[in-house]
Amino acid sequence: MPDSLSEAYIRICRGFRQFTTPEGSVIKALDGVDISIAKKEFITLLGPSGCGKTTLLKIIAGFENLDEGDVLIDNESIVALPAHKRPVNTVFQSYALFPHMAIEDNVGYGLDVAKVNKEERNQRVKEALEMVGLSGTEKRIPSQLSGGQQQRVALARAIINRPKLLLLDEPLSALDKNLRLKMQLELKRLQTELGICFVFVTHDQEEALTMSDRIVVLNGGKVQQMGTPDEIYHTPKNKFVATFIGESNLFNGKVILVENHVAVVDCDGIKVFCEEDNYRVGESIELLLRPEQFSLKPAMDQGLTHGIDMTVDEVVFVGADYQLHGKLVNGQTVTALARRSDGSYHVGDKVTLYYQVSAPHIISLERKSEREVA
Repeated sequence: MPDSLSEAYIRICRGFRQFTTPEGSVIKALDGVDISIAKKEFITLLGPSGCGKTTLLKIIAGFENLDEGDVLIDNESIVALPAHKRPVNTVFQSYALFPHMAIEDNVGYGLDVAKVNKEERNQRVKEALEMVGLSGTEKRIPSQLSGGQQQRVALARAIINRPKLLLLDEPLSALDKNLRLKMQLELKRLQTELGICFVFVTHDQEEALTMSDRIVVLNGGKVQQMGTPDEIYHTPKNKFVATFIGESNLFNGKVILVENHVAVVDCDGIKVFCEEDNYRVGESIELLLRPEQFSLKPAMDQGLTHGIDMTVDEVVFVGADYQLHGKLVNGQTVTALARRSDGSYHVGDKVTLYYQVSAPHIISLERKSEREVA
């Protein structure tokens, strides 16, 4: 990832874009977006519908314009360049295939325009179709393929020219789960092999966590957080990121005791223990615990001595594990992950959720000033 702007291959600098609705209200699709992307990174733009991720992709591609700000590739502004002159290929949700042309001609169209010799063109078309699992479909036309197959044709057409930058707007959304998982790995392998930058748009959290070098989480036209999948998942910077990425349990309360490098937080009658970080008694704090950070059995070491009692309301089978949904004595709902090896659980069971004191992550903290403490 870029350590400084000078190392960035793509830069979006203070990008603003707004739209006026038919009712006359203004929607800020991008609100002061700053992003730097390195030359060989796989970056995912992640967020809910309407967060600005597709608008940002279209601006990089040249299909939309910024109201304010700049877009640079290799330290040169491209905002004045039309889409067809940018070193970019784009795969959108809509397949945009030529309906009357055979699949091999759809895929090889860019090579034909570039006047690549026939032998090389045919070989590259064959390799691209093999890469997306469509060997043997060369002579068909798009209407003879399923929606998922057509999306893979669009992907093959985009990668065959080996652009410096590939933009992908939810290109796997039409695929079934197994093929989608396979294509995720193929896309990542392809990106590594070609050594080019991929900017990938999705609202699928697992997809983003699986494929990305870094993730840009967007909401309301603003960057909420940009970091590695591990950083986004384990150390979210705010409540939106914490609740949008994965399952989350949030605990709100006040610090009531600080002792032996451990802070005790009273969350409406539930005590949660966390590692002390210069907290002061009376400060308000919000903590995150992921379902998998709970254990249904106390560990032998002293790190799992703290527990929270829960009554099970629902048991959900999720493959190798179970999700337990239940309520604490204060009525708060909590989700925990139970390993099959932990035993079997049923609605109405009372269980203790054990966790390490190092597990809770601070989402927000209202610090008291020295004057307030005094």
